[in-house]
Amino acid sequence: QVEPLIQKGHENLVHHILLYQCSSSLNDSVLDYGHECYHPNMPDSFLTCETVIFAWAIGGEGFTYPPHVGLSIGTAADPQFVLMEVHYDNPSYTEGLIDNSGLRLIYTPVLRKYDAGVIEAGLWVSLFHNIPPGMPEFVSEGHCTLECLEEALGAERPSGIHVFAVLLHAHLAGRAIRMRHFHNGEEQKLLAYDDEFDFNFQEFQYLKEERTILPGDNLITECHYSTVDRIHMTWVRK
Repeated sequence: QVEPLIQKGHENLVHHILLYQCSSSLNDSVLDYGHECYHPNMPDSFLTCETVIFAWAIGGEGFTYPPHVGLSIGTAADPQFVLMEVHYDNPSYTEGLIDNSGLRLIYTPVLRKYDAGVIEAGLWVSLFHNIPPGMPEFVSEGHCTLECLEEALGAERPSGIHVFAVLLHAHLAGRAIRMRHFHNGEEQKLLAYDDEFDFNFQEFQYLKEERTILPGDNLITECHYSTVDRIHMTWVRK
């Protein structure tokens, strides 16, 4: 289980938290203090922390893994180091704020049958993703193509992966998100959706039945936005 530990009074300040797996070659000398992410003073070795192993977003509660699944720790193949990245939302530019929020990971000595992982699907975070102003509805699509999933799963997971929960994430312009799944060219039941997306309530959706994603399938993340109240271009950035 993973629980968010949001400092009291900062519930609207802490936007989301990401936990990354780092390279085993990470230099111990950079472990004693934090850094501003993607800032020149951030050690280059932090750029090896790329694989998301957990994510939490504003309004969400704790996440509980199914009884047969767990996040593996303590083996040679597991990460020796992790990096916690906290994103803040401070639209009033209040100065002097100090935050001590984080995550509590609860572990068990009872080994679970299956190891959990995270698959990220959607739109790449970059300035190439922009939304024009004054649009009552604007749709962007992120494609996890059949070639991508064939390469990612074909050798290592030919029997596919089993999805048991989905976290849909967007920012203030987001109005709806749909996670579409195709198998053999045929669209399946939506993997997850939220047609009334609320920025302040971003919670995991637990699937009633696990969904198998096979090599050669493809996923489309469909994001609906509204910028009808904006007069400037909306740029997506870190």
